[in-house]
Amino acid sequence: MTYLFPTATTSSLGLVQAGTNISIDAAGVISTTGSGSSTVGTWTPTISVSSPGTITLLVNAARYSKSGQQVVCYFDFTVATYTGGNPTNLLTLNGLPFASIAGTGIAGSLIVTYFEGLNNNETYITGTVASSSTSVLLWDQHQQADSQRLTYADMQLTPAPTRLVGTITYLSAS
Repeated sequence: MTYLFPTATTSSLGLVQAGTNISIDAAGVISTTGSGSSTVGTWTPTISVSSPGTITLLVNAARYSKSGQQVVCYFDFTVATYTGGNPTNLLTLNGLPFASIAGTGIAGSLIVTYFEGLNNNETYITGTVASSSTSVLLWDQHQQADSQRLTYADMQLTPAPTRLVGTITYLSAS
């Protein structure tokens, strides 16, 4: 059988024509381009302390995917060191790959799907992305108690270092 049309070009896949902001490579892989494009990459999470103190992370993985304004970040890190600081200092996760959308309120959320080595009896850990920000306020939930900010005292190095694994979802400014 002889085909009268190309199998794949940069604008068609057989009889299927690509529209605006869509391209097709020679292998037939379809991707988006332009303002609605998708990107993937790595980012560098850090944790800051609300007053003098330092937490250093060993980042096992930190990847993101951005489609339009929707950003999804994955992280897996372990506390390598911490120095100084007060036990009641509040913790903030920093380094999101894109600034969040402007406005009032919360622009996204974090959920920790796996954690180990925390000093207290957390049931789960969440976070909120504020508007116009590349940071996440970290919150912990204790059994039958209100949410409260995750503190410096919650992190530990021994007997096992604190490890957090999770996902952040938010809307970016661009």
